[in-house]
Amino acid sequence: MRLQLPTDRLILEQLLEGRNLAANIAENVDRSRNYINKRMGHLFDYGLVTKVGPVDGTGLYEITPKGLATLRLIDEYDSGGEFENLVEERAELIEVRPPAIVDEGADES
Repeated sequence: MRLQLPTDRLILEQLLEGRNLAANIAENVDRSRNYINKRMGHLFDYGLVTKVGPVDGTGLYEITPKGLATLRLIDEYDSGGEFENLVEERAELIEVRPPAIVDEGADES
């Protein structure tokens, strides 16, 4: 895995807030949309993000357990295999759940 710092960190931090479009992430991290789209492809290939949606090419992404582990360990990043091993071990302890809608007043109607 070859990360581009600080951009990849910024992308993963944006996805901590929930699913997001690559275009929104580009705006939020002050990078070009084209560059973010390229980085999202790499992060997807590394298993750090997943594409969401029933339609291909929507540009909607979500962080994966491996992505969250990478973000948590990113200060220890080097391009060697030791970092990837640490990430894999940490990712096994993480579960990412999509947001749920809870309507406490649903029974009141």
